[in-house]
Order: sequence, then structure tokens, then C-alpha cells
Amino acid sequence: PAPFKTTGAEGIAPVVATLQKVWTRLQKVHPVLPDATIVIKRDSRAWGHTTINKVWGSQSVKGRGKAKVATLDSNRYEVMVSGENLSRGASAVMATLLHEAAHALNLAAEKRDVDSNGRHNKTFKATAEEAWGLEIRDAGNYLGWTDTYMPEAAAKRWAVEIRMVEAALRKASVAHHPAATTNPGVSVTPPPAPGKTKTGGRAKNLSRA
Repeated sequence: PAPFKTTGAEGIAPVVATLQKVWTRLQKVHPVLPDATIVIKRDSRAWGHTTINKVWGSQSVKGRGKAKVATLDSNRYEVMVSGENLSRGASAVMATLLHEAAHALNLAAEKRDVDSNGRHNKTFKATAEEAWGLEIRDAGNYLGWTDTYMPEAAAKRWAVEIRMVEAALRKASVAHHPAATTNPGVSVTPPPAPGKTKTGGRAKNLSRA
């Protein structure tokens, strides 16, 4: 995408708030889409991620003093959009959110759409394309059917949401990934294969765990 100007005046708060609103709008399209808490963090290995467990929720405290007990109710998945992703523009960010929403729909339906190594299968492809109108291509590596595109028809379908994200991005601090700014069209470098370090040696930090 072409470079765009941002003020950085409000950090990433506008983007987080807007993506949360967009998620709510997606739930109106597909009411079975589960609740999710949107987070943004710097991550050069992935444009986005969805937890397979519900890790966010509410907390209540009962009692006083030593009798005080905190109860946690985990009822929301976490959907992450990387800071590096933001520099790709609103359409790409919206495509990532829809990608993660496809995962969330499959989680709700108890459909397995990735293997233990993160390889996306055709179940994921079908959900992403049928539910949200994305185009999913085989990445040509161990990640499988994960290469995500926003076709023209989908861009028209989600035009309002894309404009919402664009307005938020222009207020925000954007983390730029070199591949996204110096060589448009180059995808983010995928993470090293499970069990391997970047240099090809065996990982020693409990990668299986």
C-alpha cells in the first residue's frame, strides 16, 4: 500500500477501540461469532493471532480482609493485530481482523482449521471465504492456506468498517515493518519452523511446551 500520514497523537488507543467496535459489527452479521478482546502488540512474525482458549473476562471480589476471594470468569478470546500490520493500511488490517474472525467462527463451531504447527487447512479457507468474502491462497510453506487477500467485492462489502479503521489509523502511532514500507507487496517473514531456530539449529527453549 502507498504510505499514509499519521499524527501519532493518540498512541494506538483509537485503533484498539475501533477494531473492538468493528468486531461487534461483525457479530451482528454472524451472531455466533464469539466475544473477543482486541489487543495490539509489536510482532514481526505475524499480522495477527487468535487464542484457542478464552483468556479474557471479568473479575469479581467477595469478602473482606483474609476472607477476600477474587473470582475470574474467562469468557472472551483474545484477537491480536500486530503493530507492524498497521502500516499496511486499513484494508489490510480489516482483512486480518476478518481472518481472525474466521478462526473464531471455527472455534465456536468446534472445527479444527489449523494443525499443531499452525498450518491452516481448507476448513479455514472455506470459512474465511464463505463467511467474510476473503480470498485465501496457499502460502506455499508450512503455514498452509493462510495468505489473505481482500477482493474488490469484499472491500465494497466492508467499506464502512474499512473507513472506520482508516480514520483510527490516521490518529495513531504506527509501527512500520521494513518489508511493508520499503518493498510493498512483500509479506512478513514467517516464523521459523517449529523446533528450529532462525539459524536452523535445534531450539533449546522448550519449544514443544
